[in-house]
Parts: sequence; structure tokens; C-alpha cells
Amino acid sequence: MHDDLTKPLGLAKHNPPNRTHWRFAMLGAIVLVAAAGWGALLLQSQTDRSGNAASRADPAGIVARGAPAPEDRNADPVKTGAIGEPGAADEETVAESAGEKLGPGIAELKPDGAIIAKLPTPKPVRQEIALAHLADPQLLERGAFGAIPKRGADGRRPLDAYSREAATEGNFGVARVVLIVGGIGISQTSSQNAIRKLPGAVTLAFAPYGNSLSRWMQEARRAGHELLLQVPMQPYDWPQNNPGPNTLLAETDAEQNLANLHWTMSRITNYVGVVNYLGGKLLASGDALAPVFNDLAARGLAFVDDGSMANSRSSEEAKAARLPYARADIQIDSVRTRRDIAKKLDELVKQARRTGLAIGVATAFPETIDMLAQFAAEADKLGIEITPVSAVLNDPERRENG
Repeated sequence: MHDDLTKPLGLAKHNPPNRTHWRFAMLGAIVLVAAAGWGALLLQSQTDRSGNAASRADPAGIVARGAPAPEDRNADPVKTGAIGEPGAADEETVAESAGEKLGPGIAELKPDGAIIAKLPTPKPVRQEIALAHLADPQLLERGAFGAIPKRGADGRRPLDAYSREAATEGNFGVARVVLIVGGIGISQTSSQNAIRKLPGAVTLAFAPYGNSLSRWMQEARRAGHELLLQVPMQPYDWPQNNPGPNTLLAETDAEQNLANLHWTMSRITNYVGVVNYLGGKLLASGDALAPVFNDLAARGLAFVDDGSMANSRSSEEAKAARLPYARADIQIDSVRTRRDIAKKLDELVKQARRTGLAIGVATAFPETIDMLAQFAAEADKLGIEITPVSAVLNDPERRENG
């Protein structure tokens, strides 16, 4: 017989099992397990139904991450704890609710500075007549050799500022003739005669090697003339036929050609563009022309091809650079006799009547100036209009912006 001192440590006193009590205990356990299982199934069903409803209302899962529900979009973000109050979501949650992560495969588009808005070209604002002889300081920059033209901060171009208004704007069936007279600045007498005898609608092209260029530029602008700058370019027979110092060459590198271009451009101001002086070999080289034309276009200038080279690639390269461009049709005084000059002027009139436009180039020789002055005086009788070159340019910027 065992007493409490002799029973094994921690074991209760042994009594025979009661079978009735065991049966009731087993039945109770079964009932409890069944009830727990049924409760779990009911809870899962309710969760699924509420989750499906939330998913249909908020497919991106924005509400689940703490953003206001659709019906609360106008709620005060401070009152709802979105920002500025204790209990607000952490930085990651706020960034997500603001649209930084909107769901699988959706992210906020952030600007990276790679896209530059294209500003339209401002409408032409020409200099006042009283100020036409003065350079606009907003359209100049200081280069290595002096002041050279540039676009203004607002996009204004020297081409527009220094242009002359045409007698007839737009296309109204007018037969237009452009007269470009080069060599201004070489001879004092010829320069003076060209400026004083020729009407303001005649475009004057300045040579970069003349004397008193600033003086002649100012006189020409006061007289109403539109100006071009002649740029010396390499001919096929260079250096035997040498246009002069700082000639642009077909074989040299772009940096040197641009330096020579900028030297030439610094000789005068107030011109709308440049025109080649010689240049058969350079004009035939697209690789050499491209950086030159890109620079001119960036500065808001135009290029005029004098039409003397049949294999010139200036048209194609000007189009690629979006450079305002024109090409002359007729060399007026390639043969310097009055008879031949008169014949070329007659060709200009016929082409203008037939196509609406003819561009002629000449040099400021005394006989040429006299005949051009007489020709311009008779323009009305001939049924033509003498017009500045800027009015007839193929100008991509102006065309696109109206």
C-alpha cells in the first residue's frame, strides 16, 4: 500500500478510469473542433468577399496603401493624416500615394532634362529706320576677332532685325526681281555710287577686305539697303586663284573653317546673311559645308548661293541645317559690256514674269551700277518689283511658324 511519501514524484494517486466520463470528454472535443473549423471557414468567406469588393473599387491597390478612397479625393490631406500631422504615412507610403508607384508596371514619369521645348521663331521685328545703321547689342556676341552676330535670348534673328520690308508682302502674283550687288567696300568710288544711285530695295554685299567698312555699312543702312556679307571660299584652282586671307577650305578641319568664318563675320554688322565669294571646291563638299551651315543657322542668318557653280551642294546642306536659303539664277555682269548686261537683265525680267521670281547677282563696277540704276527706275514699266533677298528666302522657321 502506497502513501503520499512512497508514490512517484509528481504523479497523482492512481485511480481506475471511469469509462462514462471518458466518453463525454471525447464527444466534447469533437464538438469543439467542428465549431472551430466552421468559424474559420465563415471568416475566410467574409474576408474574400470584402477583398474582392475592394479590388473592384481600387484595382491598382491605392486604397490598401493608405491613399484616400475614390469618394474621399477632396479630403483634407492634413486631416486624413497624409502629410504634416503625427500618424502620417511614412515617406515611402506618401510617395506611393502621390503616384510614384501606382501599381505593377506603372511608375511616375520624371523629367530628366533630355527634352528641350522648341520655341517658335518670334515674328519679325525690324529695326526702326532711324536706328538701322546701329547694331543691336542683343544680337551680338564678342568673338575672338570682334563682334559677330547671334540670336537674341528671345530667339530673334539678325536675319529678321536687319531685313528690309518688301513693297508687296505675300504672294499676289507679283513678278519679283532680286538684285544683289557685291564688292561693296573695295572701291571708295564704287561703294559710294552703289549706295547713292541704287534704290534701297537693291541688296548690297560687302567684301571683307575693304577699307572703312563700318562707314559704308552705316551709309548703306541709312539709305535703306539690306546687306549680305561675302565669305571667301576655296575655288578649284586655289591657291593660284586665291580669294584672300581666311578663305574657307574644303580639306581643312571644321574648327579652322569656323575660325575663318568668324573672322570674316566680325568685319561688319547689320547683315541678314552671307553669300559665297568664289568657292567652287568648298561648295561641292557637303562635309565641309555642314559645320559652316549649322553655325550660320544657329546664329539666325541666311545663306545665298551666287549660282556660279553647277555642282554646288549648298541647297541640300542648307535643308539639312534648316538654314534660310536662296540661290541666284543669273550672273548679270560676267561679261562686262553694256550689251551683255542688258541681255542678262532682259532674262531676269522674262524669268520673273514666267515663274514669279528671278535672282541676279552683279559686282559694283561703274557700268553695272549705272545700268542697274536705270533698270530699277523702269521696274514698274517692265511689270516687275525689285525686292530684297530676305523676302524670297526658303526659310523653314518662318514657314513652320507662319
